[in-house]
Amino acid sequence: MSLPRDSHTPPYRLVADEIRKQIRSGRIKPGERVPSSRDLEATYEIANMTARSALRVLQNEGLIHSRPGRGNFVVDPLPAESSPKAGTQKAGGEQHMPTTEYLELSGRLDAIDARLDNLLGIFQQLAGVTEKPKK
Repeated sequence: MSLPRDSHTPPYRLVADEIRKQIRSGRIKPGERVPSSRDLEATYEIANMTARSALRVLQNEGLIHSRPGRGNFVVDPLPAESSPKAGTQKAGGEQHMPTTEYLELSGRLDAIDARLDNLLGIFQQLAGVTEKPKK
């Protein structure tokens, strides 16, 4: 399965959105392991760094947690559904809105990740074109 190439959304966000949908729909249940970055790399035809970025987004949203040496797992119980950029949940249940600086930096990081993905694709194409046959 490949991601849409005409989307203005960075690939790691598209992958994170897809996994989030699977978690929220119950296809991946609380306590279950989510696909590894290598699995995502193969499934979505993306760079490993892109896959890891997608997992990091889900981890930052509190949907998954990492167990060193074992992988990433859906949290149990799932947090209440909310917009990832709208705000974060505080311990008392109140919403904490991100600052303007946070939103600006988040947008800049998204743009950098998108450029990095494009450069990696170009380098991979160049490596395939310029690669000399081994003797």
